[in-house]
Amino acid sequence: MLVKVSVLIPTYNAEQSIRPLLSKLENQKLPEGVAMEIILVDSSSTDRTKGIVKEQFPNVQFHTIPNKEFNHGGTRNMLADLATGEFLLYMTQDAIPFDDRLIMFLLENFQDENVLIACGRQIPKEDANPLEKYARSFNYPDKRIIKDKSKISELGIKTFFNSNVCSMYRATLFHGSEFHGFPNNVILNEDIILSYYVIMKGYKVIYDNRAIVYHSHNYSIKQQFKRNFDIGMAFNESEFMLQNVSNEKEGIKLVLGQLNYLIKNGYITQVPRCIVESGVKFIGYNLGRRHHLFSEKTKRKLSAYMK
Repeated sequence: MLVKVSVLIPTYNAEQSIRPLLSKLENQKLPEGVAMEIILVDSSSTDRTKGIVKEQFPNVQFHTIPNKEFNHGGTRNMLADLATGEFLLYMTQDAIPFDDRLIMFLLENFQDENVLIACGRQIPKEDANPLEKYARSFNYPDKRIIKDKSKISELGIKTFFNSNVCSMYRATLFHGSEFHGFPNNVILNEDIILSYYVIMKGYKVIYDNRAIVYHSHNYSIKQQFKRNFDIGMAFNESEFMLQNVSNEKEGIKLVLGQLNYLIKNGYITQVPRCIVESGVKFIGYNLGRRHHLFSEKTKRKLSAYMK
């Protein structure tokens, strides 16, 4: 029986990365009996994204929505509604597959019927700065991790970690009676929230270190503040995930690890940047956790994603 994988990608002004992404996807080695469809939902790009896709990738389905209608959870649920596959691979427009075995590796995890999500590994792009390089290795280690409720005491908040930069789901998470896809109105963390529900209901999430994409950002200090303000807001709105675990401990581990990495590898001049960036991220996150104290107008100024 033919199995189909639907690759689902929200896009906006993606002309710089859409060619290599779609080329790598179309050249994936699929197991025998597996077919693939690629579906994009574009938030009214103002660059050549649509033209590139239509001209160079005619087999890719392209749908357009008004920019103001984009929502991290809702737009991805819309993509799931458009999909016809039994497995849904969510990616972002700037995640480039490392090789031609990404889909094959992710699919292998679903041989276990209790696995509902398989998340890939992210490695830094060539232009990544030292802080970003360490952050990728910290968050995406080179080892496979099987995550279920038994791992909560060991992994803490990382038990639920999952990233729609590259993550495959059983379609039943979106079309079944037990789960209802991503929360529709969240600014971030739609992927982590669904992973949380999957694990707390007794199923498994796999982190597969073989399934690799290039993905990294050299954010400015201002961008780090805004992104962490949004992360703080997202965790405030999903406080239930932090009842028995803490994500602040992981933040401290990351900072100490970054400082050690910089010193050991001769990036001494980056130490002040690390200290300042860490402080800004901490402030942004904690202000985001208290976002109810601010007006909507102020929150839009502090946020990277609020429209």
